[in-house]
Amino acid sequence: MSLETLHIILNIILIITVCYIIIIVAFTIGLNNINERFNRCENQLVKISILVAARNEAKYIKELLHSLKLQTYPRQHFEVIIIDDHSQDETSLIIKSFISENTDMKIKLFKAEKEGKKQAISQALHQAKNELIMVTDADCIVSSDWIESMAAHYQKKKPKIILGPILLSPADNIFEKMQVLEHLSLIAATAGSASIGIPVMCNGANMAYEREAALKIEQERKDMNILSGDDMFLMEQFIKYYGNKSISFLLNRQALVQTRTMKTIHEFFKQRRRWVSKTKAYTNIKIILTAFIVFLFNFSIVFFFFGAFFMPILWIFFILFIILKYLIDFPILHYITGFMNQRPLMHWMHVLELFYPFYVVFTVISVFFIKVRWK
Repeated sequence: MSLETLHIILNIILIITVCYIIIIVAFTIGLNNINERFNRCENQLVKISILVAARNEAKYIKELLHSLKLQTYPRQHFEVIIIDDHSQDETSLIIKSFISENTDMKIKLFKAEKEGKKQAISQALHQAKNELIMVTDADCIVSSDWIESMAAHYQKKKPKIILGPILLSPADNIFEKMQVLEHLSLIAATAGSASIGIPVMCNGANMAYEREAALKIEQERKDMNILSGDDMFLMEQFIKYYGNKSISFLLNRQALVQTRTMKTIHEFFKQRRRWVSKTKAYTNIKIILTAFIVFLFNFSIVFFFFGAFFMPILWIFFILFIILKYLIDFPILHYITGFMNQRPLMHWMHVLELFYPFYVVFTVISVFFIKVRWK
């Protein structure tokens, strides 16, 4: 590589770096500007339908149902609609047993008519009767104030979509700690971007939206044939029809949903490849541009690392950019780990910052060579 070519590449990387800094600083400011206190609902309670798509979740579905049983929200004001998405284990039997033992709860179980989580959620949506839809995954555990916190936030601000915090658990070993910390960075970016009116991420394990609005935009959706993206594609459509300000993030511990860390590296990368594979179908330019800049910044660090074996001067750039990334990411991670009572995980941030660029680049590139398999 000639010095002239290297000079051009460095100028391009400089532009990418400036864009990355602007994005992360903006998300950090947005995150710090969220000041959400937990409030009880007003006398006029919102009627809520909780939608769950379950496929082979016999190990975990009972924990979710039990956490819904412990909700502080009056049971007569919410229903639970579960779609069994062609399970081959005892998921359906466990749900039926729970229903028979808890007749005071409104729980309906249906068999999926079509394949995939997106179709299952759509089927549940059409079965729902209440004003506000809440969605979570079958392997999650929701906090006891989950419904009430979402309902109170909806009463107060009337957003079209409410996004909520998610915490991975457990974090017993280094691999799990890295997962939790990385996922917290995604939650922080989700909250911060929504706060500044440029939502770029969401997670279907903890979200709520208006039923009538969802039914209206579903008629216009062109992504229903894509197996994944029940959350991101839905948010894209809400932004398209109702604008960026229609999305709100509820940064409140009472709205917390917990889900599980991956046990093996194979499971972890399989999940991340699923997430990455759907990005090629995104249509929102802000979401696409943000993801592209983040990827290019991390790719630049990987470029410096491998390039340094041929041009040793690039070791300096590699070290400087690792330090720069650490300094840029520290404030937003420090804030979100404090909010989630996970501050000890910050001790592992230097490890995450070192390996994260390689993980991101490998995951994105692997999508083109390894077939993505869905559950």
